[in-house]
Amino acid sequence: MNSQELEKQDTKKQLTSRQQEVFDYIKAQTTEFRRPPTVREIANRFNISSTNGVRSILAALIKKGYISRSPRTSRGLEILQDDSPTLDSSLAEIPIVGRVAAGEPILAVQNLEGTITVDRDFIARRKDVFALRVKGDSMINAGIFDGDLVFAQHQNTAERGEIIIAKIDDEATVKYFQPKKDWVELHAANPKYQPIIVKPERDFSIAGRVIGIMRKIN
Repeated sequence: MNSQELEKQDTKKQLTSRQQEVFDYIKAQTTEFRRPPTVREIANRFNISSTNGVRSILAALIKKGYISRSPRTSRGLEILQDDSPTLDSSLAEIPIVGRVAAGEPILAVQNLEGTITVDRDFIARRKDVFALRVKGDSMINAGIFDGDLVFAQHQNTAERGEIIIAKIDDEATVKYFQPKKDWVELHAANPKYQPIIVKPERDFSIAGRVIGIMRKIN
């Protein structure tokens, strides 16, 4: 064993037997299915009655430097050891937003319908990216079609003229952002649609800025 390997060992804190079991399970699931398990799957595998129990084990693994965890996806676990059979570092798992619940953040777990794995270069290696399935033809002149997946950088501000994902009441919509003095206008990229006028009394927020699209070719 060389000095570099000894140094790596020294920086790692020893695991309890249960922590080691969970860590090994995460590695095995990642290798076999090319994705890490969810908190619920770990709980079921080890007969842990509460997901809080799993989260405490994961917190210990994070603190000891064995894994990292993204809070924005149910399969956000990542092995940190260089010699571990983890997901290809060139890939990113992106949450897909489904129906948006009123009063909830757009990336709340109950709003997510799944995930999609993409090359990190496709999203310019950005973090905090999510996807939304487009419904309708209101943005066709911007090259965004019905059924496309749009990818957005999660943020709550935008510049005039940028394409954003806006949350209005319990709906999410993709539109050009055109702020006015006392209200916000959301413009379509299709002349048959009138701008959406958002007055201050409506529940409006910017969920993200569109950075890319993906289209399924039949």
